[in-house]
Amino acid sequence: MFSDEAGINLDVDLGKIWAPKGQQPEIVSHSPFGRVNLTGFVCPANGDIIINHMERGNSENFIKQLQIIKDLYQDYTVKIYVDNARWHKTKTVFEWVGNNPTIQIDFLPKYAPKANPMERHWWYLRKRKTKNKVFDSKTDCLNSIKEHLSEMTKSEIKRICQI
Repeated sequence: MFSDEAGINLDVDLGKIWAPKGQQPEIVSHSPFGRVNLTGFVCPANGDIIINHMERGNSENFIKQLQIIKDLYQDYTVKIYVDNARWHKTKTVFEWVGNNPTIQIDFLPKYAPKANPMERHWWYLRKRKTKNKVFDSKTDCLNSIKEHLSEMTKSEIKRICQI
C-alpha cells in the first residue's frame, strides 16, 4: 500500500479548459481562503483506495490515519510506502509502529514522487474535480472528493495507480 498527503485549495486552481475559438473562458473567484488537507492510501494491486480529511500534516494526524488502516485491515499485515515527510519519521511514529506490528512503514526514495502511485491519483482527482472550480466551503470540496471516489471503480484505480 502507498500513502501520500495532498492539499486542495478552496480558491480556483486554474487548468486547461476547452472554449469556442475566439472566446476567453471566465472563472469567477471570490477567493475563499482555505484548504482541505487529505491523506490517501492506495493498493495498486487490488484497487483499494482510502482518502481521509485531516486538519494538518503532523505525526499525531499521521498516526490517526495509520490506525484507520490498521482497523480496516485488522486480519492482515500491511506494508505502507510513504515519502520522506518529516512527520513520517518522528520518534512518536516509530514508537506507534513498534507497538503495532501489523503496520509496517517503508520509505520511498527522496525526491521521487513518480515512485508513489498515490501521486497519480491526486493528479487524476484534481483533473476531474478541482481544476477550474471554486468551492464555497470545505464541505463542498469534501463532497466533490467523495463524489469522485464513489464514481471510481477498482479497475480504474488499478489503471491510474499501476506501478
